[in-house]
Amino acid sequence: MIRAAMRRRFWTWTVLACAAGLLVLRAAWSWLPPLLPPCLLRRWTGWNCPGCGGTRCVGRLLHGDLAGALAANPLVVLCGLHAAGWLAAAVAAEWRGRPVPGVPPRLLWLLFALAAAFALTRNLPWWPFTLLAPH
Repeated sequence: MIRAAMRRRFWTWTVLACAAGLLVLRAAWSWLPPLLPPCLLRRWTGWNCPGCGGTRCVGRLLHGDLAGALAANPLVVLCGLHAAGWLAAAVAAEWRGRPVPGVPPRLLWLLFALAAAFALTRNLPWWPFTLLAPH
């Protein structure tokens, strides 16, 4: 009975699990970041990868600091907003009895191209590109 209900409302349960995970992550944030490994690309080359500053970005988002999160890594904020919107659309479709929208392959290629362009531009040493480096 419970398994059937969970299968029927898969995306609703996924969103609830994500919300619970975010609450646990917020509670554990004071001791978690020092345990995470540093960026190997940054350590070996000195360049910022597309994810550099992502940990600080998530920590600032968990504490409601949107400006600080955007300064740390705007790509993580953009991807997080997109994922939240997609999950909200999936839950709405699920509750209306409509098919859940899939992720088109073009969107994945666009995300890959965006991450590559972001990685290149955030390492340029001129203003305004220096604003993309993690702060």
